[in-house]
Amino acid sequence: MPSNTSPSPVARWRKNGLGPWLVLPAAGLLAVFIFKPLFRTLELSTYASDLIGNPTRYVGLDNYTSLLSDPDFLHTVVVSIVIALLGMSLATFGALCAVLLLRQRLLGGGIFNVVFSLPFAYSAASASAVFAGLFAPSVGVLNIILGKVGLPGPHWLDSPVTAVWSIAIATAWYEFGFAFLVLTAAVRDVPPEVIEAAQLDGAGGFRLAARILVPIMRPSILFLVVTQTITGLQSFAQIQVLTRGGPASATTNLVYRLYQLAFGNGTPDFGRASVIATVLVLIVAAVTALQFRLLGRENTA
Repeated sequence: MPSNTSPSPVARWRKNGLGPWLVLPAAGLLAVFIFKPLFRTLELSTYASDLIGNPTRYVGLDNYTSLLSDPDFLHTVVVSIVIALLGMSLATFGALCAVLLLRQRLLGGGIFNVVFSLPFAYSAASASAVFAGLFAPSVGVLNIILGKVGLPGPHWLDSPVTAVWSIAIATAWYEFGFAFLVLTAAVRDVPPEVIEAAQLDGAGGFRLAARILVPIMRPSILFLVVTQTITGLQSFAQIQVLTRGGPASATTNLVYRLYQLAFGNGTPDFGRASVIATVLVLIVAAVTALQFRLLGRENTA
């Protein structure tokens, strides 16, 4: 008996050859706003710049070799990675602990859900302004609390080590809201029958979280590890508001160094700045490829 079911719109578009045409608007937007700037950046990275930033002469890979052999640039790469990894670790681990605790249906849990999600609604600049007040040496809340318990409060933003930690903490707070929302959705997707079976076997509390919940949530955790690392690599507002790359370039990451070369020193060097942009794109692409590889292994497993 012939079927009376009409083909879906997608099947009709595919049959009529309309599929590629439907992709054209999105492809056009990508070409204008993504690929054209990317190719322009690659082009500028092979040119020297005059005093106002205009490309003057073709230098090939000289900008790359001079910048990549510069110890200060290598230090900037290390700072970028350290800040990104610290921020990601604090945000992801903190959000995981919060989500697992709120599973226990604590009193006022709904209020905590809203409060823990709030950082996602803040901009990085406004959050950094708040942390500038927290880290103030004399009137900052953190040093006041430390003074109450008899501990000397450090000059958070004046020492290289504490400045890096300050940027990482501000970055982690900014990333925490998104991580909390993702992990909340992940823990709610855990089948109730799996939890009940584990509880019947005597698993509870830490054992239930470590052996049942966290392994099931692992794809979401891996997703956060990668995306939060990318977000940390692109940090700018925290550094601009809190430390301006100091002290002694201890918190100058790739994005802030790019800003300094292109706009912050009075004589823009778009060639070298474009090299940093290219290196940053390659790092982000490598981290993204790692994400797909890890998530692909999780799906296969």
